Amino acid sequence: MIFRELQIQKPTYPFLLLGDCLMPRVALFLLLIASLPALLGCQPDTGGRAGVSGTVTLGGQPLESGTIQFVSADGSQMSGATITAGKYEVPAEQGLLPGTYTVRVSSVQSAATAEAAPGDSSAVEAQNKDLIPAEYNTASKATAEIKEGSNTYNLDIP
Repeated sequence: MIFRELQIQKPTYPFLLLGDCLMPRVALFLLLIASLPALLGCQPDTGGRAGVSGTVTLGGQPLESGTIQFVSADGSQMSGATITAGKYEVPAEQGLLPGTYTVRVSSVQSAATAEAAPGDSSAVEAQNKDLIPAEYNTASKATAEIKEGSNTYNLDIP
């Protein structure tokens, strides 16, 4: 019996431009789809909240330390941050919904404990003092308009 060598012609597919194997193309396509969020800059869902950052100065100098709070008119929204070397930042994930907010700043100077008179064993502690005037603190008149996206709010306290 004589065996003949059969030549089988491989089918060609017009959608395969660089060869005749479909698997590498499928793998490349899936890799591209899987990496699409990273390529587009996937951002966390903030629920419509906006971030705010800025500077706070007291008497023309950056406020060494303190806190800043943003409170909505009806009191339903509130967020804030720590102020360090005059700068603060509220990230969008902890931020505010767009609207108008009252801004309150606080910076407490801690008073040292003083020794009582000789023979008296009790110590007298002087009261802590807030460096920020009431019109920027408990009775604040300062307001900030928060819009969608990133916001900058700088506050100069005389």
